[in-house]
Amino acid sequence: MIAPPGLVKLGAPPSLREYLSSIWARRELATSIPLGELKAQNQDTVLGGLWHLLNPLLLVLVYYVVFGLILRVGDRGTDNFVAFLSTGIFTFFFTRKSVQSGAKSIVSNLGLIRSIQFPRAILPIAAVLGETIAMGPAIATMFAVVVLTGEPPRLTWLLVIPIFTVQAMFNLGLAMGVARLTDHFHDVQQLLPYLMTIWMYLSGLFYNVDAFLTDPTALAVFKANPAYAFMQLVRDALLAGSTDVGLWLLVLGWTVVSATVGFIYFRAREGEYGRG
Repeated sequence: MIAPPGLVKLGAPPSLREYLSSIWARRELATSIPLGELKAQNQDTVLGGLWHLLNPLLLVLVYYVVFGLILRVGDRGTDNFVAFLSTGIFTFFFTRKSVQSGAKSIVSNLGLIRSIQFPRAILPIAAVLGETIAMGPAIATMFAVVVLTGEPPRLTWLLVIPIFTVQAMFNLGLAMGVARLTDHFHDVQQLLPYLMTIWMYLSGLFYNVDAFLTDPTALAVFKANPAYAFMQLVRDALLAGSTDVGLWLLVLGWTVVSATVGFIYFRAREGEYGRG
């Protein structure tokens, strides 16, 4: 039934423009949620917020012992393996933590959803925004590791900011997708760490892909992986002093697909969140 002119049909979903305007109008909510969570994290520990930096640094140490000292992976086509490993870990774990935070953004805020009317997309946006804020000190730490391992500062280091900005949008699309999946199938939250670990090992985080893959087709398929592309852009900027236009086009393409599909998929269930 079509509503007469001047009347609004009850329960009708807002238009895309109205929905986006509603998100913008509640932008303070999107920032207050992650800031509160960041303050609450590790507040009962001695080192507190320093764990945001110590966790990736400890991972660098563990993986360096395993892949650098024991397996000697760095001997094959990698000059500065510590910096190579560090840039990969900081870059990949930005996506990993964003996706895992996004996965629980709906199921962990059911009380808020049932008590306040707001666009539900605010919750995965807040989750990714929180991880993006945490990346600020992490980027500084990554720069310090690169310098301490002998790499000179370069102008291409400035490219790290737009790279992580694009990656944040890519992460948001994934976060929205898994937020809806987890709301419908809570088991997704338990499976995600294993899926992300598989993705990590297939991304070239620990090894130079060109030194291990010789088949051109397999190499091309491997390098189409968005995780590899983001890591390689960061490594090129920090370690090689260069950038690859082809990789930029690849990550921009992946980001458009991820953000568009993730948003449409998430919004399609807008009226159902919190009812189950």
